[in-house]
Amino acid sequence: MNERIIMHVDVNSAYLSWEAAYRMQHGEMRDLRAIPSVVGGDEKSRHGIVLAKSIPAKKYDIHTGEALLSVRQKCPGIIIVPPRYPLYMQCHNALMDLLREYSPRIQVFSIDECFLDYTGMEALHGDPFEAAVRIKNRIREELGFTVNIGISTNKLLAKMAGELEKPDKVCTIFPWEIPNKMWPLKVDELYMVGRATAPKLYRLNIFTIGELAATDPQLLQYHFKSFGKILKDYSNGIENSPVAPECGPPIKGIGNST
Repeated sequence: MNERIIMHVDVNSAYLSWEAAYRMQHGEMRDLRAIPSVVGGDEKSRHGIVLAKSIPAKKYDIHTGEALLSVRQKCPGIIIVPPRYPLYMQCHNALMDLLREYSPRIQVFSIDECFLDYTGMEALHGDPFEAAVRIKNRIREELGFTVNIGISTNKLLAKMAGELEKPDKVCTIFPWEIPNKMWPLKVDELYMVGRATAPKLYRLNIFTIGELAATDPQLLQYHFKSFGKILKDYSNGIENSPVAPECGPPIKGIGNST
């Protein structure tokens, strides 16, 4: 049996990229991605928050989920545009249609990211890395926005690979690349290590994914119960769930901004 080849496709700053691409396709000269800008909720409401931000906006220490009032204080001249969810669903659907040309096995993970099972598709579309580059370039040229594509033998490593370098990149973390590419990363960059888990790991003097991978599993079980095994497995790149088209979580982000 051939080793699995899994791709993780993630739209760069999805809402803002989709908004910018749509506006430029309809004659607007200004590219929201090239200036300090965010997509956010109702700016007049105290509940308005940042849903997506441009790379120039990051220089002002603006974060996704931050209140728009705070954003204005950090960058008074920033451009704030309201979200248009029907447009974003159109962009999502166009992306899925393009990806299905390369594999029928696609699992939607959120409105702006998915997993694609490329196993056995080499005979039709060639080397996985070269195919991913073609996919990435087609999305940029035909749909007007950019994606990152991570490639590996499972969904975890593919998702981690897609985070290595942005935007508009194709990266790999195959099992033999874990020591050089994944283990040196900070432990809070490991999928499933969130705000609650990271400080607990720091208290155990675990600061990198490699240190977590080398930790005694009994110590992790003592402090994290059954979650300790997941942490141990993930830090070693062990994850075997299938790309299941009907088993992805509901599309997130729509309607949750406020």
